[in-house]
Parts: sequence; C-alpha cells; structure tokens
Amino acid sequence: MDSDRRIWGYELLGGEIQQGIFTVFPEHEAAATSLGSSAYFRLQEDMDRGKRVMVAFDAESIILGIPRALPAKAGVVRVSQEATKTEGVPEELRALKKDGYTIAIDCSHANRPDKECMLLADVVCVDFSVKAAVIACSRGDASSTMLARGIRDNDMFEAARRMGVGLYQGPFFKEPEITEGQGLSSHKVARIELMAILESPDPDLKGVAEAVKADVSLTFRLISLLNSSAFGFRQKIESVDHAVNLLGWNQTRSWLRAVLVADMAGQSEGSQELALISMQRARFLQQLTAHYDYWGFNPETLFLLGMFSLLDAILGIPMQEVTDMLPLTSSLKESLTGDPNNEHRPLFDLMEALEDADWNTLHEMVPRLGFEPDVVRSLYSEAMDWAASFFAVQSGPPA
Repeated sequence: MDSDRRIWGYELLGGEIQQGIFTVFPEHEAAATSLGSSAYFRLQEDMDRGKRVMVAFDAESIILGIPRALPAKAGVVRVSQEATKTEGVPEELRALKKDGYTIAIDCSHANRPDKECMLLADVVCVDFSVKAAVIACSRGDASSTMLARGIRDNDMFEAARRMGVGLYQGPFFKEPEITEGQGLSSHKVARIELMAILESPDPDLKGVAEAVKADVSLTFRLISLLNSSAFGFRQKIESVDHAVNLLGWNQTRSWLRAVLVADMAGQSEGSQELALISMQRARFLQQLTAHYDYWGFNPETLFLLGMFSLLDAILGIPMQEVTDMLPLTSSLKESLTGDPNNEHRPLFDLMEALEDADWNTLHEMVPRLGFEPDVVRSLYSEAMDWAASFFAVQSGPPA
C-alpha cells in the first residue's frame, strides 16, 4: 500500500529462501508454469486497473529471462542486493528497466546500497524492523521509492510514514483504524442490526426475508450470488422467497451473512481487500475442518469465524464492540477477540501464517496439527479462488 493506504500492488510469494529473499521458483524449469497458474491470472483484473505484481527472482532466473513472463507495465522484479553482483545480472536488469519493468532491490543490511544498485532500483525494499538498514537505505538516491516490509501494526505504519516511506507491506492493514468519537454510519448500523437478527437463537425468519426483499442492493447481491456458476443451480433463482424455498433458511442465512459483510466493507480498496480476505478465511477454515474433522469442529461454525474475523477492521471499531453487538456463542466471541487459550486458536494461527507468508511458522505448525502440506496448500489455493469468484459476482450494480 501507499501512504494513503491505497493498494499499489500485490506480491507473489513462495516458500524457498535464497540469498535472503523469498524466491517463488526454486526450480527454474517450472517458472513459466507457475506464472501461468490460476493464482497469477486472478491478478489480471488488478493489473488492468493499474496495480502491480511483484515477484522475487534469484540471479540465475534473471539471466535466463524468466521475469519476462510478467507483463512489462505491471511487472515488478524483486532481487537481492547480492544478486546484482552476479555477472550478467546488472545488464539484464537494465534491459528489463528499459522495457518498462519496475526493479525492486532488497537492502537487508545496515550498509548503504552502492551507487550501481541505486541506479538500477526504482524501489528499495527494506525490513522495517532492522533500523540500521532503514537509516542506511533512506540515504540513498532520492529517485527511488522505499518499500518498508514487515509493517505489523498501525504504530509501525505511522512511524514509517513519518520517515517519508513511500510503500508499505505487512499485515498492518488488518488492524482496525479506530478514531475516537467516530461512530458507525446509519447504513452499517442497519446491517449490524440485521446480522444480529440472523445470529439470534430464534430469528424472525419472515421479518428478515421481508427486510432483505425491501432492500434492492441486498436482494441483488444475494440473487446474483446464488445464480452464479459457483452454485450451478439448474433453475434460475428469481427472488428471496425462491432462494429460501430452494436452499432452506439455514443455507440462505449463511450466504446472506457473506453478502452483508461484503456490503459493509464499502467501496474503498482497503475495505474491499479485507472483505475478500474474510471470505477467503471463511472458506479455508470450513474446508480444512471438513477435510480433517479437526477436533470435531463444525465446519459451518469455522466458516462464520473466518467471515467475522475482520469485522473490527472493516467497521473501524474494536472487536469487543463488534461481538457485543452480535449474539454469538462465548467460544466464538473468545476466538474473535483473540483469546490465546481458545480452542480455535491453532487453526487461526495457521491461517494467519499462510496469509502473512510466515513459512517458518507454517513448517512447524502443519505437521504438529497432523495436516499434510500439500492438502493445506490445495485448500488454501481453492479458498483464494472461491473468494475471488464471490467478489466477481458481487461487483455488479443493482439492475
């Protein structure tokens, strides 16, 4: 993100570490296939609206021309400072830069990047937790932009912004931006009230259905979702009543929850990203617990946990206030408010490690939880695709 929390681009991360950076392609012969995967093509729409895609490459990949699998205008080639010393790499980076690629060079040490590096770099990447490296890189060529990596929370974001950092990477955007004295809009209050009715032990089903039918936006979103290819119903769903009759109330309620979360997120890029991650979390936790029958957890409960897990950031209020508004079980409330001893905590930690590309934690957690890495990878990839499909359906305007 940039300093105004607008999305600058996305980074494709892999699990191999070479020369101090994450390298997507440990085997070069698989590089073209990897860049042609569904995960890459999901970013096409973002590239079309001016967002960039950053991928880390080692020296050999650069010499082989692998970065050219990325589109020039949107492609950001990330490389370590050490790799730029390899014969042939500077020349290829200059050629890439001439062809329109953005060159991002990792500055992971306290030493100031040399002049050659700074002439090549459009973006200088630095681990913000290494203060000496930040100071050294901030003294570089003013023509390059500093990207601070590992921004964990809003305090770190503000500290980096005060230093004049241009770009920010990390999980900070999943924290709520809380402004004292600023309440929820009437629109969001109405959505929360409807959500509270949905979660009550004995909801007024007829009243909820009537409330949805009276709201053109909600009706459109729900009907569009249910008529999408993700469901594959043979007959077209024409109304909320039709949906309830076909799916039953429990399933209709589940999808209405998802529509409400997407609706409350609004249209800002950051909020839409949070809603997308919420859906991704919901699907992943649901499918993971269904596949492994983990501790006998109900997959639908885990779906709800994932979907509500970023409501504090979406609404801009503390999670405790969110849970106070909703009649959830004590176990779900403890999970959402971050109780470290809650029964869902291990799955939540696994999910966040995947989101944040914390490979060391993943390599330790997956076998400890009794999971297979390939299964976890597959389920997470499917959840990403599913969430993207959900939002593709949700993007249209009411007819």
